[in-house]
Amino acid sequence: MKMKKSKNILQDIINNDSLNLFTMLSGYFLLVLIIYTFFKLLNFKNCLGIVQAISIITPIVIYLLYSLKKKKIKTISIILGSYFFLTLLLPFIYTKTYDLTVDGNSYHKTAIAFIKNGWNPFYESARDFQKNNNKVIKISKDTKLDLWIEHYPKATWILAATIYNMTGNIESGKCITMIFSIMLFLISFNILKNIINKNWAFIISLLVVLNPIVLAQLFTYYVDGLMGILFLIEILLLFLVEPKQKTNKLIWINIITICTVFTNLKYTGLLCSGVIAATFYFYWLIKYRKDKEFFLIFKRITINFIITFITAIFLVGANSYIKNTLDHHNPLYPIIGKNKVDIITTMQPKSFKNKNMIEKFVISLFSKSENVTYGEKEPTIKYPFKLYKTEIDELHAADLRIGGFGPLFALITIITTPIFIYLVFKVTKKDKEISSYIFLSLISIIVSSILVGENWWARYVPQLYLIPIGTIFLLIYIRKYNEKIKINKLATLISLIVIIANMSIFAYIKYREIKTFNEITEDIKIMKNTKNLNLKLGGFPDLYGYFYTLNDNGVKYTIKNNIKEENMKFKYSWRIVVEEK
Repeated sequence: MKMKKSKNILQDIINNDSLNLFTMLSGYFLLVLIIYTFFKLLNFKNCLGIVQAISIITPIVIYLLYSLKKKKIKTISIILGSYFFLTLLLPFIYTKTYDLTVDGNSYHKTAIAFIKNGWNPFYESARDFQKNNNKVIKISKDTKLDLWIEHYPKATWILAATIYNMTGNIESGKCITMIFSIMLFLISFNILKNIINKNWAFIISLLVVLNPIVLAQLFTYYVDGLMGILFLIEILLLFLVEPKQKTNKLIWINIITICTVFTNLKYTGLLCSGVIAATFYFYWLIKYRKDKEFFLIFKRITINFIITFITAIFLVGANSYIKNTLDHHNPLYPIIGKNKVDIITTMQPKSFKNKNMIEKFVISLFSKSENVTYGEKEPTIKYPFKLYKTEIDELHAADLRIGGFGPLFALITIITTPIFIYLVFKVTKKDKEISSYIFLSLISIIVSSILVGENWWARYVPQLYLIPIGTIFLLIYIRKYNEKIKINKLATLISLIVIIANMSIFAYIKYREIKTFNEITEDIKIMKNTKNLNLKLGGFPDLYGYFYTLNDNGVKYTIKNNIKEENMKFKYSWRIVVEEK
């Protein structure tokens, strides 16, 4: 960063107390993934307790060794208190939240439970593992859950399983999204406060965290919101890299962590993280191509990216990318290549089958927010400023297909896009340095959104939300040049009002969900004290995650498939039916 004096600002950011917390959390996540991987390669059985203990304690020891002589006891206490809260207490708070989604209760929770109970993804299949383990619920022969569990990247499952092992409740691992959200706020605020005033830095940092996709998935095991968080964190961390200076190990440890988790969230995480890294890498090579120290710069950034790549793909990603390549000659099996599985066609409106990427994106953007799938009704085009009550109810879905960014996002796009384009050209003329950061971010967002392909489905492109928030940032930043302040303030206010209004609808849905969680907790208490409890799954046959949640809460039950609706006592979401005695 070179807003004032590059070196001074960089040191201020890195040495900031809240960024120390960021690095401790980053180190914790990286250690969990690396230590778990080493233990499983050595075929250790029940190792998660040791993994958790080493991963939590090590950042504390390093921080204390670094801080005891430099920091005040009060500061150290606040940082350690925050670290303990996020890694040890927040997971227990999350045990009172419930993932009620299909994906969360099918392959996500199943994979987490298998890993927690000793499954080694390097050396055994999921079905072989379950034969000799009575602690896991057996996967039916009729389901393909094992296909996703064995071949998909596993970062969040490993992290969640480690947390699950600590709490004894499968719902606890969902806190990962909240922790990374806090990390995003910390780094965003610390960087922005050096560019604009602190109040606006705080507001914008809060807005980027409250991405509609993040809010929609905050209490689930979906990872798309987390992808949006990591997308921006990776960009912000790379902003801090100064290729001409000696490698800052602290920055690169954080970059390695974020890229490793990002790459191993899902296959599109590999794509997005790679696009960001490539954008910055080639920008630096072009920028410094005539510098007398070019070879040293090239060597420095290349080695750092190679270390990041090896850690993310060949170490932590070995249980998916490398194993898939060895077993199926395809690192992205079974999503692409020979014998690929089509996971999109039945999930999209029937009319989308013969439409191109742009057509589908525009229709989704300007339609009512609703979960339209193949063979159902088609998307309903609406006026961008109109809000239907049915749209609010639809936002309970963590994977809303049409209008997934919210009922007012089309209006947000109409208002902010022309302002954004105008300000980009304006800033480019006045400040070449800040414009380079804008273009690097914009290239990463646009290229990754195109390459993902199905960008009509908002959860696949959470990074698009950064453009309207970027508009707010540019409106504030351009004020330093006294550019039409009255018009600027009006544009800022209008943009902010519409963005907050859209975000508030999602926040309202979260409030309703928390009320539902309280009701479910009370129902589970009654179920726990009910003798001869009969229940059945409704909707889908492979939602084994519900059973883990009930088991972890001490509920004893018998599965019964012929419970009549009139005998229903509770609805643990609409998918579990409990018979009233």
